[in-house]
Amino acid sequence: MNYFITNREVVGKDKRQRLREDGREHAGDNLRFGTYDIDTRKFSLFGEPKKETDLIYSGIIDKNTNRLKGSTRFFKDIYCKLTDNKYKGDVLFFIHGFNTDLDGVRDNFETLNKIYVDNKKSPINHIVIFTWPGRTPIIPFHYHDDKKDAMRSGEALARGFKKVINFFRKFLLQDQNKACEQHIHLMLHSMGHRVFKHTLLEMEKKKIQIPELFSEITLMAADIEYNIFDDDNAFENLIDFGSRIHIFYHKNDRVLDISKYTKNFSNRLGRHGRKRLDIGMKNIFDIDVTNTNDDEEYGLREDLLNHWYYYSSSEVVNKLIDIFNGK
Repeated sequence: MNYFITNREVVGKDKRQRLREDGREHAGDNLRFGTYDIDTRKFSLFGEPKKETDLIYSGIIDKNTNRLKGSTRFFKDIYCKLTDNKYKGDVLFFIHGFNTDLDGVRDNFETLNKIYVDNKKSPINHIVIFTWPGRTPIIPFHYHDDKKDAMRSGEALARGFKKVINFFRKFLLQDQNKACEQHIHLMLHSMGHRVFKHTLLEMEKKKIQIPELFSEITLMAADIEYNIFDDDNAFENLIDFGSRIHIFYHKNDRVLDISKYTKNFSNRLGRHGRKRLDIGMKNIFDIDVTNTNDDEEYGLREDLLNHWYYYSSSEVVNKLIDIFNGK
């Protein structure tokens, strides 16, 4: 099953509401939730909560899921899938990078399903994407705009995690509904790391507790400064979100070259790994994939830029699947 969370602009009214297609909007503060159908390539938004009772997570176990609104429907729908033997399996929560319009998100869903859901060795059975505003011109001069949108999107996502905590407290602890006993894994790609950086900063600012929500956290081609894990930097406490962190980097990532010289001159985590390796961080690992090869089916973009190896290289994919399986 495929789900999405977004702070993209919503156009239209009532049942005709839809996500704006061209990406020419700025990041909003409001989060919307819904499902994505790969066969029809259609995003379907859940109804927007109109009153406080639409956001009550307690006492909803016997309510018709289709009549619930917003995050209440989103959380319950996923919970029902994860406790149903027909749909059981892990969840992969993916945050894409910049330069990604809705067609790019459609491609993300298709690729992630092909690589991580259809593969019988993979424990993944559900994809959730947080999609934030982005455009895809031939020459991406809007990098700075997407950087600003990434910051605001991270702040919006922080409020999403506050909803997660509230759902756990009300639905699982207060109502004593059984846990699904499945794993949720996090994968960040490229500037998606900047989104999550500002999620963590906003959670710290608003004193939102970090939930141990994820099993495996995987950082792919990170477009973020390589000292991000150092003391007093944003990712210092990222491990509190999960059990382990694997940082994948490629020394010939050409996309991160562009990033470096269009924004500032700091080295990138996705090209160098961490600046300082702390032996005390025993559950954080740096993985150099510079010498891996892309599969023949992919084109020059993947082969020359070395930025999308989380799907273009079977060597990397197999390593990720081992990680998701707890190896």
